[in-house]
Amino acid sequence: MATLKDIAERANVSISTVSRVLNFDQTLSVSDETKRRIFEITEELEYRKFKRVKSSDGADSRNSSSSKTVVKKKQIGIVMTYTKSEELNDPYYLAMRLAIEGAAQEYDVQLWEGFKDDPELSAPSMSGLIVIGPINEEQIRQLWGLTPNIVFIDAVPWDHRCDIVMVDLYDAVNRTLTYLHDLGHRRIAYVGGRDEVDGQVLADRREEAYERWMKDANLFDAALVQIGSFSAEDGYRLMNSLLASGTTCTAVLAANDSMAIGAIRAIQEQGLRVPDDISVIGFNDITVAQFMMPSLTTVKLHSEFMGETALDLLLERIEKNRTIGKKVLIPTELIIRESCSAVMDAE
Repeated sequence: MATLKDIAERANVSISTVSRVLNFDQTLSVSDETKRRIFEITEELEYRKFKRVKSSDGADSRNSSSSKTVVKKKQIGIVMTYTKSEELNDPYYLAMRLAIEGAAQEYDVQLWEGFKDDPELSAPSMSGLIVIGPINEEQIRQLWGLTPNIVFIDAVPWDHRCDIVMVDLYDAVNRTLTYLHDLGHRRIAYVGGRDEVDGQVLADRREEAYERWMKDANLFDAALVQIGSFSAEDGYRLMNSLLASGTTCTAVLAANDSMAIGAIRAIQEQGLRVPDDISVIGFNDITVAQFMMPSLTTVKLHSEFMGETALDLLLERIEKNRTIGKKVLIPTELIIRESCSAVMDAE
């Protein structure tokens, strides 16, 4: 894997700065541009490793003589339904965007990109669009007016005329909670968030799956649920709130790795140890997770593969004039590292 030194040299900053940025240190005074450069370099180095693995195991036949016909100079748009600062708060989306950009270079595709907070988020004439992030039904209808070739990445209200790439979050949460339960944990807290689109709060499948599993196991306690925004800062705030409330827990499931990192910082500042006192599991397996101390146990969502799959679907749709939508469900993988341990006095 890439080292902090590798990242620091490419970003032209100190190793300490890289470490603090990757750990979402709110006291560090650096520009968003510097943070973005560090995150992008970190993810690009990881993406290159992902590409090498695919090439060596024969899973990627894109450059072989039997691969699909390469579409030349198609005009493809990427619409990010989140802001640039939100992308920094959750590098999962950044990794996916970089994967699409890397795949587009191989296909010789020209990309247009727009963020939610760009001055003008009106896509020019495009052969197709890839939409990343939360979106409501009205926005889907607006995009449908631009082009019939649309691929969504994430949990959205699925219009069956479009394609969607999503992960099986219900299965991921079930397997994660089963893993913690097998380690003896019963008081399992949930630290999560909910997306809001034009004033409409969207349900989060991780939270829904957590509540369902805990109720089925007769373990649900509303006091163990803390909801805010999907950021390290809120992970820190919510974990502090949980600890201050006197509600006991032996494990925490965070909705993403950023929140898990914030939660770990709060736990450690209270003089508690991870995982000896409280185990922590995140979601996404952003590259940062492996640099933490302790390294973070997390659910890998294969963002690189999701990004490439979205582009593959869109190009296939354009070439074949397909009008029937496809839903592609990507499996997850529990990556076990150092942030979880067994409860010694488990029932």
